[in-house]
Amino acid sequence: MTIRPALFAPLLLAPFLLATGAAWGHAHVKSSAPADKSTLATAPTRLAITFNEPALVTVLTLQQDGATPAPLGPLPKEPARDLALPLPALAAGHYTVKWRALGDDGHVTSGALRFTVAGSKSP
Repeated sequence: MTIRPALFAPLLLAPFLLATGAAWGHAHVKSSAPADKSTLATAPTRLAITFNEPALVTVLTLQQDGATPAPLGPLPKEPARDLALPLPALAAGHYTVKWRALGDDGHVTSGALRFTVAGSKSP
C-alpha cells in the first residue's frame, strides 16, 4: 500500500486555513441604529453603522418606499469600523438604507438595512 502525500495535504493545511479564515472575511454590518427591521415611534435624526472590520463606505443611500433613493453623506475618506451621519427629517413610513463598502481584504460588499417610522417626524 502506497501513501499518497497529495491526499493528506488538505488535512495538514486545514488548521492553518481555519486559523486565518478571519483574514479572508468581508466587511459586513455588525450593528446599526436604527437597527435592521426595527419599528420606531419617532423618526431617527442620525444613522450609525458598525462594521466587523474597517471599511471604506463608497455608496450610502436612503429610500422611502416608492421614492427615489437619496444619497447620504458626506462619506468618510478613510476606512473605519464606525460610521455616523445625520439623517434628514423623516415622515412616517418604511425606509431602506443601502450601502456599499470596500473592506480591508480588498473586496467590495453591499447590503441593506430596513426600518419603519411609525410615528410623526421628530423635532
